[in-house]
Amino acid sequence: MNRLIVILGGGFLLLLLALFGFLIHVLLASGDATYWETEIAAFERRDVSNPPPQDAVLFLGGRSLRRWSTLERDMAPYITINRGFGGAQVAHITHYASRIAAPYNPAAVVIIVGADDLADVHGRRPEDVLKDFVELLQTLRKDGVGAPVFFVSIPPQPMRTSRWYGMARANELVEKYTKSDPSVHFIDVTKDLLLPNGKVNVDYFRWDGLTLSGAGYQVLSRHIKPALTAAGIEPQNRMNAPVADGEASDEAAKDGAANDSTPPANAAANENAEQGIPASTENGEAAQ
Repeated sequence: MNRLIVILGGGFLLLLLALFGFLIHVLLASGDATYWETEIAAFERRDVSNPPPQDAVLFLGGRSLRRWSTLERDMAPYITINRGFGGAQVAHITHYASRIAAPYNPAAVVIIVGADDLADVHGRRPEDVLKDFVELLQTLRKDGVGAPVFFVSIPPQPMRTSRWYGMARANELVEKYTKSDPSVHFIDVTKDLLLPNGKVNVDYFRWDGLTLSGAGYQVLSRHIKPALTAAGIEPQNRMNAPVADGEASDEAAKDGAANDSTPPANAAANENAEQGIPASTENGEAAQ
């Protein structure tokens, strides 16, 4: 009996070590933009088989955007293109901008990113988010994307309470910068994700405390559409437009669209593989 316990205990320890090694590998890899090459290549293949419309509203971002499976419906009558991938950081979007932004000649660019920058294991700061955002803007302009750009504020995620100050500071810096450039706009969605007492309304987030729920995404759309209209961006004529691919990937649609509050059976494995961040806790919060 004791021998069996030793064998089982040893096997469990080896399993933990293997899992730890895998998570470390993924953690380090997530800081490298090339880690998401497979997803970018998938976008390009999709563009060949189903060319997206020109003059649509282009959404760029990471996991939260990728999982916005109802983007096209929520943003109607605007026609959208969803280019959310992995657990992208701002610099990752810059790296791939020539492939996921320039080809579409968008009427507007909406950027939903930043939370993963501040949760990064390498310890990125709010000032880094601003610097990378400015570099992204410069890259877009250099690549011929002259459309207005909208930065959606980083929401205070329930499972990242220790990052809230950094998120608020990054929002403050980006908002201040946008006031110096009339072609760049800041969309503050944070206040409407809070309760009257200032705490986060968890109903706007899925079970993981990181990703917005269906109701949360509707909060975003209620802010984004008026901002587009105020900037003079009118909805494209859907009668003459190609079929848009504003809906997220099939994988994203299956990943929680049916039930925001209940984790899917393979949730932990999916989070690790998709985001490059382990599902362990950090100071009482779940790491992304």
